[in-house]
Amino acid sequence: MGESTEQARAYVDERSILVPHGCRYWLRSLTTDGYAKAVVTEAGRERTVRVHRWLMEQVHGPLPPRAITAHSCNESLCVHIDHLSHATQRTNMRQMSDQGRAAGRAHLGYADTRGSLGRAQAIQAALRQGLDLEALAAAMLEGEARPLVRKALAAGYDAKSYLAAVRASDPSAAFVPLFPADATDEAPEALDDDGQMLLF
Repeated sequence: MGESTEQARAYVDERSILVPHGCRYWLRSLTTDGYAKAVVTEAGRERTVRVHRWLMEQVHGPLPPRAITAHSCNESLCVHIDHLSHATQRTNMRQMSDQGRAAGRAHLGYADTRGSLGRAQAIQAALRQGLDLEALAAAMLEGEARPLVRKALAAGYDAKSYLAAVRASDPSAAFVPLFPADATDEAPEALDDDGQMLLF
Protein backbone atom coordinates (compact mmCIF):
# COMPACT_ATOMS: atom_id res chain seq x y z
CA MET A 1 0.00 0.00 0.00
CA GLY A 2 1.48 3.33 -1.08
CA GLU A 3 1.95 6.48 0.97
CA SER A 4 -0.90 8.30 -0.82
CA THR A 5 -3.26 5.41 -0.01
CA GLU A 6 -2.26 5.52 3.66
CA GLN A 7 -2.73 9.30 3.72
CA ALA A 8 -6.18 8.99 2.13
CA ARG A 9 -7.24 6.37 4.66
CA ALA A 10 -5.92 8.48 7.55
CA TYR A 11 -7.72 11.55 6.19
CA VAL A 12 -11.03 9.64 6.08
CA ASP A 13 -10.52 7.96 9.47
CA GLU A 14 -9.91 11.31 11.20
CA ARG A 15 -13.18 12.72 9.88
CA SER A 16 -15.45 9.73 10.46
CA ILE A 17 -16.54 7.35 13.19
CA LEU A 18 -16.63 3.54 13.07
CA VAL A 19 -19.87 2.12 14.44
CA PRO A 20 -20.32 -1.44 15.80
CA HIS A 21 -22.17 -2.80 12.76
CA GLY A 22 -19.14 -1.97 10.62
CA CYS A 23 -20.00 1.27 8.83
CA ARG A 24 -17.68 4.27 9.07
CA TYR A 25 -19.93 7.35 9.07
CA TRP A 26 -18.59 10.66 7.75
CA LEU A 27 -18.95 13.52 10.25
CA ARG A 28 -18.13 16.49 8.02
CA SER A 29 -19.69 18.15 4.94
CA LEU A 30 -22.39 16.46 2.86
CA THR A 31 -23.66 16.70 -0.69
CA THR A 32 -27.29 17.66 -1.24
CA ASP A 33 -28.13 13.96 -1.63
CA GLY A 34 -26.51 12.85 1.64
CA TYR A 35 -23.06 11.64 0.54
CA ALA A 36 -19.77 12.52 2.24
CA LYS A 37 -18.11 15.55 0.67
CA ALA A 38 -14.65 17.08 1.09
CA VAL A 39 -12.26 19.53 -0.55
CA VAL A 40 -8.94 17.86 -1.35
CA THR A 41 -5.76 19.34 -2.79
CA GLU A 42 -4.04 17.35 -5.52
CA ALA A 43 -1.06 18.63 -7.50
CA GLY A 44 -1.59 22.06 -5.96
CA ARG A 45 -5.24 22.31 -7.06
CA GLU A 46 -8.30 22.10 -4.85
CA ARG A 47 -11.35 20.14 -5.88
CA THR A 48 -14.56 19.06 -4.19
CA VAL A 49 -15.04 15.29 -4.14
CA ARG A 50 -17.51 12.68 -3.01
CA VAL A 51 -15.39 11.00 -0.36
CA HIS A 52 -16.42 7.40 -1.07
CA ARG A 53 -15.53 7.70 -4.75
CA TRP A 54 -12.30 9.62 -4.07
CA LEU A 55 -11.20 7.01 -1.52
CA MET A 56 -11.83 4.17 -3.98
CA GLU A 57 -9.72 6.01 -6.57
CA GLN A 58 -6.91 6.52 -4.04
CA VAL A 59 -6.90 2.84 -3.07
CA HIS A 60 -7.74 1.11 -6.38
CA GLY A 61 -6.92 3.69 -9.06
CA PRO A 62 -9.26 5.27 -11.63
CA LEU A 63 -12.75 3.82 -11.98
CA PRO A 64 -13.41 1.60 -14.99
CA PRO A 65 -15.51 3.16 -17.78
CA ARG A 66 -19.24 3.50 -16.89
CA ALA A 67 -18.53 2.51 -13.29
CA ILE A 68 -19.80 4.11 -10.13
CA THR A 69 -18.73 3.51 -6.55
CA ALA A 70 -21.43 1.52 -4.75
CA HIS A 71 -22.00 0.87 -1.04
CA SER A 72 -22.59 -2.77 -0.05
CA CYS A 73 -24.03 -1.42 3.22
CA ASN A 74 -26.45 0.90 1.36
CA GLU A 75 -25.48 3.82 3.59
CA SER A 76 -24.63 6.95 1.60
CA LEU A 77 -22.83 8.37 4.63
CA CYS A 78 -20.48 5.37 4.94
CA VAL A 79 -16.85 5.81 3.87
CA HIS A 80 -15.52 2.40 4.98
CA ILE A 81 -13.33 1.13 2.14
CA ASP A 82 -14.48 -2.46 2.76
CA HIS A 83 -18.08 -1.40 2.03
CA LEU A 84 -17.23 0.17 -1.33
CA SER A 85 -16.87 -1.40 -4.75
CA HIS A 86 -17.14 -0.62 -8.43
CA ALA A 87 -20.55 -1.20 -10.05
CA THR A 88 -22.69 0.03 -12.90
CA GLN A 89 -25.60 2.30 -12.07
CA ARG A 90 -27.94 -0.35 -13.47
CA THR A 91 -26.61 -3.02 -11.11
CA ASN A 92 -26.71 -0.62 -8.18
CA MET A 93 -30.36 0.24 -8.91
CA ARG A 94 -31.21 -3.45 -9.25
CA GLN A 95 -29.74 -4.12 -5.81
CA MET A 96 -31.72 -1.20 -4.36
CA SER A 97 -34.92 -2.57 -5.85
CA ASP A 98 -34.19 -6.12 -4.64
CA GLN A 99 -33.76 -4.80 -1.11
CA GLY A 100 -37.03 -2.87 -1.13
CA ARG A 101 -35.35 0.52 -0.96
CA ALA A 102 -36.71 1.82 -4.29
CA ALA A 103 -39.94 3.58 -5.21
CA GLY A 104 -43.01 2.24 -3.49
CA ARG A 105 -41.98 2.87 0.10
CA ALA A 106 -44.38 5.81 0.25
CA HIS A 107 -47.25 3.46 -0.58
CA LEU A 108 -46.19 1.28 2.35
CA GLY A 109 -46.11 4.28 4.66
CA TYR A 110 -42.37 4.02 5.30
CA ALA A 111 -40.92 6.69 3.02
CA ASP A 112 -38.20 8.69 4.72
CA THR A 113 -39.70 12.15 4.60
CA ARG A 114 -36.37 13.64 5.67
CA GLY A 115 -34.90 12.73 2.27
CA SER A 116 -31.41 11.31 1.85
CA LEU A 117 -29.71 14.47 3.09
CA GLY A 118 -31.99 14.72 6.13
CA ARG A 119 -31.33 11.09 7.02
CA ALA A 120 -27.56 11.58 6.73
CA GLN A 121 -27.75 14.72 8.89
CA ALA A 122 -29.79 12.86 11.53
CA ILE A 123 -27.20 10.08 11.69
CA GLN A 124 -24.40 12.65 11.97
CA ALA A 125 -26.26 14.46 14.77
CA ALA A 126 -26.62 11.18 16.65
CA LEU A 127 -22.86 10.63 16.49
CA ARG A 128 -21.50 14.16 16.76
CA GLN A 129 -20.85 13.98 20.51
CA GLY A 130 -19.55 10.41 20.35
CA LEU A 131 -21.07 6.99 19.85
CA ASP A 132 -24.70 7.37 21.00
CA LEU A 133 -26.10 4.03 19.84
CA GLU A 134 -29.71 4.64 20.85
CA ALA A 135 -29.76 7.96 18.98
CA LEU A 136 -28.14 6.19 16.02
CA ALA A 137 -30.86 3.51 16.02
CA ALA A 138 -33.58 6.17 16.10
CA ALA A 139 -31.98 8.09 13.21
CA MET A 140 -31.66 4.92 11.13
CA LEU A 141 -35.16 3.66 11.97
CA GLU A 142 -37.12 6.62 10.61
CA GLY A 143 -38.16 5.90 7.04
CA GLU A 144 -36.80 2.32 7.06
CA ALA A 145 -38.93 0.26 4.66
CA ARG A 146 -37.71 -3.25 5.54
CA PRO A 147 -39.92 -4.78 8.29
CA LEU A 148 -37.19 -6.94 9.84
CA VAL A 149 -34.77 -4.02 9.98
CA ARG A 150 -37.46 -1.76 11.49
CA LYS A 151 -38.11 -4.39 14.15
CA ALA A 152 -34.40 -4.76 14.95
CA LEU A 153 -33.88 -1.00 15.25
CA ALA A 154 -37.10 -0.44 17.22
CA ALA A 155 -35.72 -2.69 19.95
CA GLY A 156 -32.73 -0.36 20.36
CA TYR A 157 -29.26 -0.65 18.90
CA ASP A 158 -27.72 -4.09 18.66
CA ALA A 159 -25.17 -4.52 15.87
CA LYS A 160 -25.65 -8.27 15.58
CA SER A 161 -29.46 -8.05 15.37
CA TYR A 162 -29.25 -5.17 12.89
CA LEU A 163 -26.88 -7.04 10.55
CA ALA A 164 -28.95 -10.22 10.77
CA ALA A 165 -32.09 -8.26 9.86
CA VAL A 166 -30.36 -6.53 6.93
CA ARG A 167 -29.13 -9.86 5.56
CA ALA A 168 -32.50 -11.56 6.08
CA SER A 169 -34.25 -8.68 4.28
CA ASP A 170 -32.08 -8.91 1.19
CA PRO A 171 -33.16 -11.43 -1.46
CA SER A 172 -29.93 -10.76 -3.34
CA ALA A 173 -27.75 -11.68 -0.33
CA ALA A 174 -26.87 -15.00 -1.94
CA PHE A 175 -24.92 -13.21 -4.65
CA VAL A 176 -24.24 -9.76 -3.15
CA PRO A 177 -22.05 -9.98 -0.04
CA LEU A 178 -23.14 -7.44 2.54
CA PHE A 179 -20.41 -5.94 4.69
CA PRO A 180 -17.61 -8.05 3.14
CA ALA A 181 -15.18 -9.39 5.69
CA ASP A 182 -12.24 -9.64 3.30
CA ALA A 183 -11.42 -6.57 1.25
CA THR A 184 -9.10 -7.08 -1.68
CA ASP A 185 -6.94 -4.54 -3.42
CA GLU A 186 -8.22 -5.73 -6.78
CA ALA A 187 -11.32 -4.05 -8.20
CA PRO A 188 -13.82 -6.59 -9.52
CA GLU A 189 -14.16 -6.50 -13.27
CA ALA A 190 -16.45 -9.46 -13.88
CA LEU A 191 -19.31 -8.90 -16.30
CA ASP A 192 -22.65 -10.64 -16.18
CA ASP A 193 -24.26 -12.23 -19.23
CA ASP A 194 -25.71 -8.95 -20.52
CA GLY A 195 -22.36 -7.15 -20.40
CA GLN A 196 -23.02 -5.27 -17.16
CA MET A 197 -20.33 -5.12 -14.52
CA LEU A 198 -21.19 -7.24 -11.49
CA LEU A 199 -21.69 -5.30 -8.27
CA PHE A 200 -19.35 -7.26 -6.03
